[in-house]
Amino acid sequence: MGRPRSDSHAVPTTERILNSAERIFSENGYAGARLADIAAEAAIRRPSLLYHFESKEVLYEAMVHRLFQRLMESLAGLMIPDAEFEVQIIELGLAFSQFAEDNPAFGRIVIRDIVDHRDPVPALLANGVVPVLDSVCEYIETQQGSSSKSEGLPVRAAVLQFCTDTLVQTSAGPLRKVLWGTENHTKTLLRRLFL
Repeated sequence: MGRPRSDSHAVPTTERILNSAERIFSENGYAGARLADIAAEAAIRRPSLLYHFESKEVLYEAMVHRLFQRLMESLAGLMIPDAEFEVQIIELGLAFSQFAEDNPAFGRIVIRDIVDHRDPVPALLANGVVPVLDSVCEYIETQQGSSSKSEGLPVRAAVLQFCTDTLVQTSAGPLRKVLWGTENHTKTLLRRLFL
């Protein structure tokens, strides 16, 4: 009996397709992404891709769902009831920043697709963004209580401000250093926004 081949097929086909979709959608947007390119990068043929995901819309939705599910998993363990708010808000922000750094396609997909107003992108992206945003905002509102430092803070706007800055930074490529410099201001920004 021969030894099994060690190749790209060690990763399940669905995962290879979703990984390829992240890269192709992040580089080309929904409208510019081609299923044939995603299939080729996943080392399968287009009909095989369509066997796993019946359409481009279904594939995009699955990719967005997976991205935001991974994000929520990385944040959920940090949303601890009755924990010290100042520590938790910094930890949540750092976890989001690290997720964006570790998943470079994430920022490009979110930013590109927020400005893409063609169907089905807005609804599909909202299905990923809104549940995570709601969870984080609810946690912050519950934990900050009546802290005079953050009284009257529009929590959703502050969360989006921080997230937008992070996503633009992680998507900026060579402009990142030019625009933001080399110093990391994540903790300072979080303190100014929330504490």
